[in-house]
Formats: sequence, structure tokens, C-alpha cells
Amino acid sequence: MADEQMNMDADWVLKAMVAVAAADGRLDSRETDLIRQVYEDRTGRKLAADEVARAVGANATGDALAEFAAASKTLDLETKEEMVRGAYLVLLADERIAEEERKKLKEISGALQIPENHFGAILEDLAIWLAKIKS
Repeated sequence: MADEQMNMDADWVLKAMVAVAAADGRLDSRETDLIRQVYEDRTGRKLAADEVARAVGANATGDALAEFAAASKTLDLETKEEMVRGAYLVLLADERIAEEERKKLKEISGALQIPENHFGAILEDLAIWLAKIKS
């Protein structure tokens, strides 16, 4: 049961990463590779590039924000934070932060009912972590 919940949570993280990555209308190989790595780190299961492409296609046909809003009632705070972290890492992957991606990340955070100050703290902590691994 715990593995099933972990995989379900990882699927939400995948959905958030894909939503941000696709927000600018394109998904490059760096974004795909990062999505695959974050998913594998979370689940221990490798995700093929075509599985990422299918997730992008599924995201394009649905209303991800409505799904996030509905799920926010049952997702725990840790999963919501991981969704924001994963999505933000993908936003940075192509070394070009598109306004559409930034807007989508903020919309996801809102749909997940993460307060603005908590959203900022998540991004701040992630920036500190990124600075440490780069030095």
C-alpha cells in the first residue's frame, strides 16, 4: 500500500512537471531528461522518454489545473511541495525561464492551495539547495 501511495504521489509530481515543461509550447531533451530523473528518484522506476511524451499528450487534452485543485483536498503537504519543486526544476532545465512556465507554476501552486508565502519559501529553499550543489 505504501508503494502504491508513493507511485500515486510521484504521478502527481510527474503531472506538475509536465504541465510546466509544456507551458511554453515545447519540451526539449533537457526537460525530458530531468523529468525522467526526478521521477526515478521518487519511485525507483525508470520512465522512458515516450512515457513522458504520453504524459505531455494527456496533459494537453485535460484540465490539469482543475485536476490539481481537486487533488489538493487529498494530497499531503509534502507531495504538494514536491510537485512545486519538481516543476520548478523543470522550469530551469532549459536555462530559459519562459513567462508561460513561470505563470503555470504559480497557477499550479494556487490550485494546490499553497499559500503565497509558503510557495515563496519552497522556491527560496530550492534556490539555496541549487547554489550549494553548483559550488
